[in-house]
Amino acid sequence: MTKKYDKEFKLQTVRLVQEDGKSVAQVAREMGLHENTIYRWIAEFKQDGSGAFPGSGQLKPEDKAMRDLQKRIRDLEEENEILKKGDALLRKRPALIYKFIHDHRFKLRVAKMCAVFGISRSGYYDWTRRKESGRSKRHERLKKQIRRIFFDHRRLYGSKKIWEVLKKQGAQVAEKTVARIMKELGLKSRTVKKYKATTNSKHNLPVAANVLNQQFQTSAPNQVWMTDITYIPTDEGWLYLASVMDLYSRKIVGFHMDERMTKSLVIKALDQAYRLQKPRGEVLHHSDRGSQYASLEYQERLKTYKMKGSMSRKGNCYDNACIESFHSVLKKELVYLEKFKTRKEARERIFEYITCFYNGKRIHSSIGYFTPNQYERMYRLAA
Repeated sequence: MTKKYDKEFKLQTVRLVQEDGKSVAQVAREMGLHENTIYRWIAEFKQDGSGAFPGSGQLKPEDKAMRDLQKRIRDLEEENEILKKGDALLRKRPALIYKFIHDHRFKLRVAKMCAVFGISRSGYYDWTRRKESGRSKRHERLKKQIRRIFFDHRRLYGSKKIWEVLKKQGAQVAEKTVARIMKELGLKSRTVKKYKATTNSKHNLPVAANVLNQQFQTSAPNQVWMTDITYIPTDEGWLYLASVMDLYSRKIVGFHMDERMTKSLVIKALDQAYRLQKPRGEVLHHSDRGSQYASLEYQERLKTYKMKGSMSRKGNCYDNACIESFHSVLKKELVYLEKFKTRKEARERIFEYITCFYNGKRIHSSIGYFTPNQYERMYRLAA
């Protein structure tokens, strides 16, 4: 048998939820009511206020008239608020009206706003579906953009660098979103982590003081150059690479490769750097204590080029960290991912990697996620 509750009982039940802060579930459990019943009473009270629940007991004609009048006043007040807030939109595109309704859907009734603006609810809901479709299209465009950047940079970039490239292209997206999409697409950086240093510092040649002293920030190109040697395995044997880096832009300004690790190897790399950069003023030249750099011939070349020598402290790999970091990147992004049959093949791939990719395309975190060439060019334009 269905229970009948009077108006006062219903009002008190609603107040338990709205004023005492109890949950509907808690009130239903304590009073032995169904939750849907309480939700219905709350909705009716929101609609009609104190005039709610007219069937709960006898209602005098004057009370019914008062209830109807109060309801009409509330409707008019709501319509007036809608008109005041949305008047400027009435003369504009329907999409702006739909957006207004969408933005206020939790404060004002959608059906009422549609009626006031003279549009159909079905039109509004069609717009919301198109809006969601627009999000899907933007998501698909972003996926294509991320995939293109990933493969354009040789499948080497993780989400952080791809996010930085996207920002420079004008995309507004969170890094977490980029990481999530990359995971969704199965895009993972293919770099390999392993690296070992090479040069031999066990010699009796004179060495320079550590003038640089790990001060890895400069204010202009050609103030500090860092140098180092690394080795590349091939089926024909080792190929040695000597590199010269401009600390300002992290650009590799000179390099040379040979099958032997000699002083001629490092001199040719230095000669190329000097010839291409044409530095004005004194350059601080920093290297490790390897015998090639400490040799009389190399030191004479520094004097010829009016460069000041600086060498890492014995056993301290951090003193030459920037150039060693480049060789580590070279190994992870190229050497360990390929197997070179000949030294000629290795030379060609390393030349292309340094001149085209590393200097010209690969962004670097320490220079604001620009490429070395971009960063150097920005200085020239600002000078």
